[in-house]
Amino acid sequence: MLQKWLFGIGGAVIIMTMLILFMGNRATENTLLAKNIMEQANSGSTAVSLNQLTTFDWEKAQVYGPYTTRDVIEKTMDIQFKGSTSGIDVREDIFLLVFAKEGHAIKTAVLYRKVGDYTTKGGMLTPESDLLYIE
Repeated sequence: MLQKWLFGIGGAVIIMTMLILFMGNRATENTLLAKNIMEQANSGSTAVSLNQLTTFDWEKAQVYGPYTTRDVIEKTMDIQFKGSTSGIDVREDIFLLVFAKEGHAIKTAVLYRKVGDYTTKGGMLTPESDLLYIE
């Protein structure tokens, strides 16, 4: 009987460990941030300061256009990307803003093209150079 309990507890520990490893460092979608960026774009803004809209720590960010693959995101940002890309690799109606910290994607924001196209000037965004442009 004791062996069954030990086996059951051991199995539960292994399953929990696997779930933590799978779910750990997973980028989550920030719908409020996306909404705030698109509201500024709708009001006529051509540049948005990400520091004024983010409530989390980040080291770098990049915006990706339609048909971007997960591999491209990982290579250009030099990160591991776990989480949803919202189908950007097959969609032409969205941009994906990806935030990273400590080598992992931490947050994403889906930005719809009906508001405009999103770009950066000078490459990767950082907290010191945080302007996202809308064209």
